[in-house]
Amino acid sequence: MRKLKLISLGLIVVGLLAINAEVYAHDWGLWCWHKGRTLGVWVYGTNTVEANAALNDWDSHTNLSLPRRSSHTDISVFGGNFGNTGWWGLASIEDYSYDWWHHFWWCRIEHAHARYNSYYGGSTNDIRGVFCQEIGHTFGLGHSNDGCMGKGYYNNLNDTVSHNWSDINAKF
Repeated sequence: MRKLKLISLGLIVVGLLAINAEVYAHDWGLWCWHKGRTLGVWVYGTNTVEANAALNDWDSHTNLSLPRRSSHTDISVFGGNFGNTGWWGLASIEDYSYDWWHHFWWCRIEHAHARYNSYYGGSTNDIRGVFCQEIGHTFGLGHSNDGCMGKGYYNNLNDTVSHNWSDINAKF
């Protein structure tokens, strides 16, 4: 009897996940923000012009509000020479909490970092693209086929029809 209950519960969970798969198809794992549409951003380090340009892309094409702050806040966006690490850009979740009530087994992002590694160089558009993608990850997006979340982000930064923007608008 217990085994039957566990199988039934497992089927219910799989069914619920399948129903939500379309909505969360571009999510970055099971991570999400629950702070509304306003996320404070602290920009510092190298390449702040490119970082702010990438933030302006997200800010102007989505329903997010990304006010800049002068200290540690929701998202830290920064560049620097981190050496021969193997990554040109890196997004990381630095602080989180579990959100058992609103989403089954989901974690709520409390603070994230979006980094650009200047060790590998790049043109202004390359750097802006790296920041754009890493910032997108901090919003909970995974890679996609277009916009800055895709591999071709270097050349289509101003892609205003990108589903990256609509993914964010659907999430927030």
